[in-house]
Amino acid sequence: MFVPGLSRFGRHLSQVTVSQARLQEFIRAELSYFAAQHTQALSLEQIVDASTPGKVARLVHKEIPFRFAARIRHIEAVEGWEKQEELRQLHKIFLDSFSELRLTEPPGTEECSLTVSDLTEYTEVIRSVRKRHMPVVALLAEAIRKMNHKDAWMEGDAFQSWADTFLVSRISTEMLTSHYMAVVDWHDSASEASELLGSDHIGIVDTKCNPGRICEQAAKAVQSMYANATEQVADKLQVEVHSHSDSGSEDSTIAFSYIPKYLFYIVQELIKNSARATVEACKLDGRRRLPDRPIIVTVCADQKQIAIRIADQGGGISCGKSEEIWSYLFSTSMQPFQEYLESGSPLAGWGVGLPLGRLYARYLGGSLQLMNVPGTGVDAYLFLRRIDPSSAEGVPRASISDSVAPV
Repeated sequence: MFVPGLSRFGRHLSQVTVSQARLQEFIRAELSYFAAQHTQALSLEQIVDASTPGKVARLVHKEIPFRFAARIRHIEAVEGWEKQEELRQLHKIFLDSFSELRLTEPPGTEECSLTVSDLTEYTEVIRSVRKRHMPVVALLAEAIRKMNHKDAWMEGDAFQSWADTFLVSRISTEMLTSHYMAVVDWHDSASEASELLGSDHIGIVDTKCNPGRICEQAAKAVQSMYANATEQVADKLQVEVHSHSDSGSEDSTIAFSYIPKYLFYIVQELIKNSARATVEACKLDGRRRLPDRPIIVTVCADQKQIAIRIADQGGGISCGKSEEIWSYLFSTSMQPFQEYLESGSPLAGWGVGLPLGRLYARYLGGSLQLMNVPGTGVDAYLFLRRIDPSSAEGVPRASISDSVAPV
């Protein structure tokens, strides 16, 4: 078959014909080489700086193979991984994507300026990789769920560290490929996205992100889920969103530079947890119905950060289990595996939503904390650092090094 002649120095050479066996030998050698390299943390600054099609294509080509190779080895480090169905599927996903990325590359040299049309073939590869990786978190979550039943394939403490490493590794690669598609779409005059995003966006970063509006959208999404739920919910789920500027006024709009899609997913996950607890509390205590237990979302800000509080009256978590909520082995969700696959959220999966939401917040320089009042409810506090994409010092670097958490 024909494959591009690849070079580890990033130069595009002529195509050559090799046998399938020789190709697989080449891929294995490439995998060993990339997995053995020590990678630096991929910062959000690097991602935002790649603001043209050529820059982001070369960043993807340079960075992602290292991280996919490391993730393949991370799976292979689990004893007996071949016997675990979900781990086998995950291994195949990353190996297929690593192979596909090593058999293609952006055209031209480092100095060449590339247009969207120059990258048509490469963009299709990235689109294919993103589609292939959509079930990754849900597959890992299904493997976690099985650990709680009969197929434990790692001890709990060791697994927590292993899962942290695996999921942190997904954040930067998911963010980078998402940024690639956003940059290409924005520069493509024929794309609808170029009109929808407008001049306020730098790839996936919205320089005028409105956290209050994002919270309202997340609230409506969760309310819609319960309005269409198969289980009987007698009343409408109540979610109130209140925004306050640094002056304390509800009239002025809060706007800051951030990545809206990840903010939406984190807030949606937190509201979902509150909604689930509130509905269950109403079932146990018929004296107080859903309208009597509104979920209150408060958004406020100062010059350095944004704070979002999500407070529910779902009864809280018993003291004995308050520390378990950050464990991947703890979940109150009964959502079927297929629904996780179809959700489209990078946080979707049994037991991973809350701890993964915290990892996303940390990666972007923020934090996620919970205040639990047993018998009353839970207050979630999400603190977000303002991102200034025009200033190198204003963009937070990843708080978790790739040397600890290979991507």
